[in-house]
Amino acid sequence: MTFLNSLPDNSVRRLTKVLIRTIHLVGIAGLFGNAMMGSYESTYVTLTIASGVVLTLMEAWSGPIWLVQLRGIALYLKLLLLLPVHFYPNTAVPCLVAVIAISGFMSHAPSWIRYFSVLHRKVVLSQDDLLG
Repeated sequence: MTFLNSLPDNSVRRLTKVLIRTIHLVGIAGLFGNAMMGSYESTYVTLTIASGVVLTLMEAWSGPIWLVQLRGIALYLKLLLLLPVHFYPNTAVPCLVAVIAISGFMSHAPSWIRYFSVLHRKVVLSQDDLLG
């Protein structure tokens, strides 16, 4: 317990996000592998959805501004790309490739892209940025 007490305030939250994101990546990899093989394994779907929901809730909990930043908009786009997969399974591979590409880009994009608010038309890092 001494080790946890010596960590900065956000370390436990950050480690939790890293762990959940890793689980999410395993789910996505399994989902994509199944799509490539033309098979379906519900374990990977469940893992991907559950971890994705937890990650989304963790981000949204940090503040509603996330929902209008490009990193939130990217989530909406990824969900829209997954919609055809449900109705047209033969679109799974190209849709998942697009989802992975968006994820990779947004994960490594500079902060001026990730934190750009479509609603406010500027970079918004916190609620305080809207006051002045």
